[in-house]
Amino acid sequence: MILRRTSPDKHREAVETARRASQEAMRALWEDDAKRARTELTAAPKKLDFAEIGWRVALVSALVELKLGKVKAGVTALEKVIDRLDETDLSRDDKGYLRLFALYRASEASKDNRAPASLRERVEHFRFDQTLIDPEIKADFPLKKIEDKPVDPPPPPRSSGEIEF
Repeated sequence: MILRRTSPDKHREAVETARRASQEAMRALWEDDAKRARTELTAAPKKLDFAEIGWRVALVSALVELKLGKVKAGVTALEKVIDRLDETDLSRDDKGYLRLFALYRASEASKDNRAPASLRERVEHFRFDQTLIDPEIKADFPLKKIEDKPVDPPPPPRSSGEIEF
């Protein structure tokens, strides 16, 4: 039996495709479009190495489940991703950030705005240095939804009769 290995170019292409699919799915989730997010995730290759890029796709897939209202399935998927993060070559701070990210998303999906105890105990005693987190991870998985603030109009011009102090 001969084992076929994919060429490095095909491997890089599969990783990049999975990265793009997860990023587009996250954009769709932030726009509250879970169906589009699920469609975007279908572009990711089916067989991915979890330690390399599969964790991204699995994490976004769990978030899609949460957004679709399947809280129990989504939380279970988040637990699996959190438990397997140690298999990746991510830094300790990146793993802690992603655990906190998962906790926040689970608490948003719950009825009482409180994450399940199973997730809380996985994240409870973990600390990380905010400055050492990979900027790409921060951008792809923000802890808070950032709203674009409208630009304030400039203040009205002062009349020539006013005195400035």
